Amino acid sequence: MVLLLIVASMVAPRMSSFFRGRALAAEARRMLSVINQAQSKAVAEGVPVLLWIDTTRQRYGVDVQTGHASADDRPIEFTAEPSLTFEVPVISEHVTSEQEDEGFGFPEGMPAIRFNPDGFFEDDRAVKIIIRQGTEGALEIAPTPNRLGYEIRPLTAQP
Repeated sequence: MVLLLIVASMVAPRMSSFFRGRALAAEARRMLSVINQAQSKAVAEGVPVLLWIDTTRQRYGVDVQTGHASADDRPIEFTAEPSLTFEVPVISEHVTSEQEDEGFGFPEGMPAIRFNPDGFFEDDRAVKIIIRQGTEGALEIAPTPNRLGYEIRPLTAQP
C-alpha cells in the first residue's frame, strides 16, 4: 500500500500537467474548426463572414458581416476554459469610412478575421491567434504558407 502511495505521489504532478496541456490542444483544434467553418460559410453563402475574438472574456465566434443577408443568421459563439488566454496581434487599426462614422461591419474594439465570399481572408487586420495556458505553453493558429487556410503551430517566437 505504501509503495502504491509513493508511485501515485510521483505520477500525480505529471498527470495534472498532461491534462492541462490537453485543454490547450483541444481549444486550438476547436478554434481551427470554427475558422474552417467561417471560411466555408463565406464561400457557400457568398457573403463576408467574420471570426471575432474577445480577448478580455476569452470568447470567440462567427457572424455574417453586418449588412449582408445569410440563409443561417444564427451566431456561433464559444467560451474558452478559464485557464486559457487569447492574444491577437493586430496588424492595422480599425478600418473606417471616409467620414469615420462606420467600421465596415467589424466588431467594435475586438480583433476579427474577415473571410470573403471567394474564400480568402483579408490580411490587413488580425491574422494570427495565440492561445496561452499560463506560463506552461502556447500554440498559435496562423495562415498556412500558401495562405489558403490556417494551421496550428507551436509558438516559436515569444512577443
